[in-house]
Amino acid sequence: MVETTKNGEALWRFALALWKRPGVERAALLLQDQHGISVCLLLAALWLAREGVAPEAGLAGALRDEAEKWERERIGPLRQLRRLASSRPQWGDWQRSLQDAELEAERLLLAELAAAAGARPLPRAAQPENAHAWLLTVLPEMASCENLAAATQALLAEAAQP
Repeated sequence: MVETTKNGEALWRFALALWKRPGVERAALLLQDQHGISVCLLLAALWLAREGVAPEAGLAGALRDEAEKWERERIGPLRQLRRLASSRPQWGDWQRSLQDAELEAERLLLAELAAAAGARPLPRAAQPENAHAWLLTVLPEMASCENLAAATQALLAEAAQP
């Protein structure tokens, strides 16, 4: 089983550290805004690769389903409201509150994804770093979409760094 701490803290720390690396925020937001990909799903896949878990279609499908549900029902509506609030300078306080709520929702989603991974025995990877394989498993459309594959390259490059 994947080593997780209470409420997915290990995944959250990994996500925060990766997010700070050059090019990651830009690449992740491009994938989110232009391709409709859940950033949390990508971060979870990269974390599983870092943890040495072999890509597994059943887990990938469960993670993708959970991420899509959260994006549709919780995070997406908050993001839409935050963007609306950003269009009006007098709504600055509301925008900051919505931004905080969106970030908290993403933290909660990461905790859910970590719990889903930690709830089952997972095969260890033959090669410790299999980030590309994990991204292909959670985003199978990446194999046939050149733009999507290119957009993931910055994430893969940074995730490969120690």
